[in-house]
Amino acid sequence: MKIVTGILLFFCFVSDTFASESIELGIASSVESAILNENRPYMVYLPPAYHASENTFPVIYLLDGDVHRFKGLVGVLESLSTETLGSQVQQAIVIAIPNTNRSRDLTPSTLTQWTFNGRVLDTFEQTGKANVFALFLEKELIPKIQSTYRVSDKRVLVGESFGGLFAAYVFLHSQSLFTDYLVIDPTALWDDNYLNTTYEANFKQPEFQSNIYFAFANNAHLGEIGRTNYKWGSDFAASIITSSNANSRQQYFENETHGTVALLAWYSGLKFLLPTTEN
Repeated sequence: MKIVTGILLFFCFVSDTFASESIELGIASSVESAILNENRPYMVYLPPAYHASENTFPVIYLLDGDVHRFKGLVGVLESLSTETLGSQVQQAIVIAIPNTNRSRDLTPSTLTQWTFNGRVLDTFEQTGKANVFALFLEKELIPKIQSTYRVSDKRVLVGESFGGLFAAYVFLHSQSLFTDYLVIDPTALWDDNYLNTTYEANFKQPEFQSNIYFAFANNAHLGEIGRTNYKWGSDFAASIITSSNANSRQQYFENETHGTVALLAWYSGLKFLLPTTEN
């Protein structure tokens, strides 16, 4: 009985010890933006090898970067980039950017009322400032990260939904701002097929150099809206892939919806854009 009691006490002690330890995922910071005229928060994840070496690391910029999406992407990245899942991708820094005014920052054209086939999808107070938000990334946030951390030249922009629309916009207009793009189920329905009409009007003979991975969900349950958003998005992706001189791919996840596709898109997209040299 004394032995059993001793064993139980030992495990209780170990449990109490582990329970008192803090597991840190990253740090919260902010930058005062003169361009946006506001303080912009962001979160930073540093990979396991960061403090164990003097190496530089790729940086992943995550749009819609709330704490839940930050934790989710970091979990996938750290698992894939360590021996946990066979070190399939490069270790990387993650910068998650939470929203302060999503419709303002992530949309490329001004709409107060967003319609499709005569149906009002949404109304907004502010839209169409994607160019300003892109300038904030270029002139303020990216230089801040470059001066603070050991970063390589490889920069990945990850965007989903409106964030995917924004990432596609940056790819078209300021492509060299990022070396790689992970575009997840973008809102191709925006402004009556904005992405394709912009591509067709301005990029007759483009030669894209940045790597890009498109992930699309099955939104057929939304009827014509879901089917059209996929068709327009897939058509845009096909045009980009045809005109690309870099690695480019689109993938359709039949068993995922707009709200569930992100996890598999992160997994497949990171493996495509950030493979280790061994792979």
